[in-house]
Amino acid sequence: MEKVTSSLQISNNKIFLTPTVRRFTTWNVLFFLILLFAINVMFIFIAVFILHSGIDKQLNHEIEKIIATLEIQGREIKIIDYSELNEPDFNSISDASLFLQIYNVDNQILISSNNLNEYQPIPLEFDINSHDFTFRDMNVGEDRLRIGYIPLYNEVGDQIAILQLATFENELLSIRNRMIVFNLFLLPVLIIIVVIVSIIIAKKSFKPVGTIIETAENISAKNLNARIEYETKPGDELGRLRDTLNGLFDRIKSYINQLSQFTDHASHQMMNPLTAVKTELEYILRNERTNNEYKEALNKLLIQTDQMIKIVRTLLIISKHEKGEKDSQQLFNVSKLIEDKIQTEFEKFDVQYSIDEEIYLSGDSENFLIALYNVIDNALKYSDGEIVKLELTTKGKSAVISISDFGIGIPDSDKEKIFHRFYRTERSETLGMKGFGLGLSLVQSIIETAGGRIFISDNLPRGTVVTIEIPFVKLT
Repeated sequence: MEKVTSSLQISNNKIFLTPTVRRFTTWNVLFFLILLFAINVMFIFIAVFILHSGIDKQLNHEIEKIIATLEIQGREIKIIDYSELNEPDFNSISDASLFLQIYNVDNQILISSNNLNEYQPIPLEFDINSHDFTFRDMNVGEDRLRIGYIPLYNEVGDQIAILQLATFENELLSIRNRMIVFNLFLLPVLIIIVVIVSIIIAKKSFKPVGTIIETAENISAKNLNARIEYETKPGDELGRLRDTLNGLFDRIKSYINQLSQFTDHASHQMMNPLTAVKTELEYILRNERTNNEYKEALNKLLIQTDQMIKIVRTLLIISKHEKGEKDSQQLFNVSKLIEDKIQTEFEKFDVQYSIDEEIYLSGDSENFLIALYNVIDNALKYSDGEIVKLELTTKGKSAVISISDFGIGIPDSDKEKIFHRFYRTERSETLGMKGFGLGLSLVQSIIETAGGRIFISDNLPRGTVVTIEIPFVKLT
């Protein structure tokens, strides 16, 4: 036999009562039971209070009528009208019986109703010195009585007696007990109903989540175009989940596309120098060569090897930064770095410099030099023989480096894409510009790792401006 699990399962192997549905149902039932208990306690309390109020009102009314039949003089109490005490309620035992006793200050009974001769004594549980009109509950034998007390005063204001009037509370207790029993019998039925309703609500509530999960499961590297379709408001939790997952799928698709392009471009860029190396090696090995021919072939191999090393080094730096590995932190004078290294490197080119002195940055000076070299090299490559300007200044807490050219410019549609690895604009391909499409990707990686940012803008009327903003260190 198959092992019986705690969860019911349907034929397509989907769990009917998932742990989430069970938790939802359990908490819903617990909440309902607590709420039901609180409501019933409150309801019974209110019902008892109302019934008590009715009995108290009746006792109060009867006490007022009894007092109206009494005459108090000095320390004596006389009955001047027996019509009230001759009523059946004071003379027989029934659910509506009224038991009257009047005590003096010495707890001696002065007056009592006739039905007390057929009933058991009702003790006096009242402070004889109290001046309040009081109602109390008392158990007498198997009966529950509601008793009202009121002090009696003579004409000079002296308290001479206590009037006690009692009646049965058995009906009130019976009603209360019936309410409790009714709720106990009703409770299992209500629990079953709540469980069923909770499961239905939970299944219906989580159905959109199941739809979202099924859609997400169908999305793979080969099927990245599917998106979660669920009609709801954006601010709704399910709407936010839908939008969040769709956004995640968009980013995954973009990343996979970039990864695919990266793989294609990397293979292509590495294939070119490797093919050239292989061709040169085959050429050397095919026949005996002169020393000059060997030297020329080795120089070509060296150039292609340098190209491969440059590609691999660039990829390693980018990969290092993407992993979150920080560059070595050192303080360097970027003004002096440009004057000593950049100006020397590009002294044969038409580059104009405007450099503020003594600006210091924190980071890896070698990597920062690579970044500047790539930006200036790009500017010269696309400047169409025009001058290139490099300006270094400060703005607020940032050092600002601006490299401007007057070349062919960059279309707006390409301004963001040029930072992608191996991306080459159509214009550069058409013009036959050499390059790997890694330079600006490397620059962006270096600058952002150092806490800066880089952006592209048009250099009107023509050309491009590359601006680097990076926090500088103020020496005091």
